[in-house]
Amino acid sequence: MFRIAAYEDLRHLLKHKRSYAPDALTPKERNILARKSLVARLWLMTGKKVYRGITRGLFNFTDREGGGRRLVNDAPVLVENIRKAPGVRDVAIVAFADRRNGVGLYAFVEAADRALEQELRGALVAAKGPKPPEHIQVVKALPRDQAGNPRTEVLQLVAMNQLDLIEPLIRSEADRAFLRDILDYRKNLRDRFNFEVAELNS
Repeated sequence: MFRIAAYEDLRHLLKHKRSYAPDALTPKERNILARKSLVARLWLMTGKKVYRGITRGLFNFTDREGGGRRLVNDAPVLVENIRKAPGVRDVAIVAFADRRNGVGLYAFVEAADRALEQELRGALVAAKGPKPPEHIQVVKALPRDQAGNPRTEVLQLVAMNQLDLIEPLIRSEADRAFLRDILDYRKNLRDRFNFEVAELNS
């Protein structure tokens, strides 16, 4: 049982590595990610469903990577409402630690017109649905993985203002130039990316 628990701990650790550094995964690590233990498979088919039914259904409790109820319950509704706006191509919402509310939402909206931010906020307020995101940022394009899905791990770091952790994810100068558009107009300005500091000092 200890070996199974250790294996599952390693598999969960590798899930984070797959999110933040997929190119660094070894063939052995990819095999581990692809193969859950029998205990884990049984848990997902039985106990996990009961657990979710009680926590999310009965107690309305969520534990999605610190995002809580707003990320699980509010974000899908907000995404749907934002996508209705003319000119919006896509949207990704991530959570971040907010001093006032505990958990804040940061919406990255793929569109051509940056002036759309205020219009979107007004539309979300008028919709009388979930509380609008604390930050709405229009970007020319969302960073995407090879499958075409938004790279929420990168957007999460921007939202949480952990910009020093973004550089290891930059694989080329093209990536750097692409991210500059997002970083230059980000809403959290307490820190500066290290190449921005270098430019300011030069």
